[in-house]
Amino acid sequence: MRKPTATFKVALEIWLSKKILYRSVKTALVVGTILAFINHGDLIISGALTAECWIKMSLTCLVPYSVASWTATRAQMENIELA
Repeated sequence: MRKPTATFKVALEIWLSKKILYRSVKTALVVGTILAFINHGDLIISGALTAECWIKMSLTCLVPYSVASWTATRAQMENIELA
């Protein structure tokens, strides 16, 4: 069994890898855009977005990015543990 710090280091390396980063950013852009239109569609269409709305939409994109990154990292970690 690995030490928690070693496991964290490996997980962080996987999380920040180009492959995971690229895939997660694509997911965040697609899903985040859909969520932004669901939550702020009326303001987007009318052009009445406030600074607060822009901040909320940016934070909304972090959710799918985090989920995609976490899922991919866990999958790779499990593959390493099985090997």
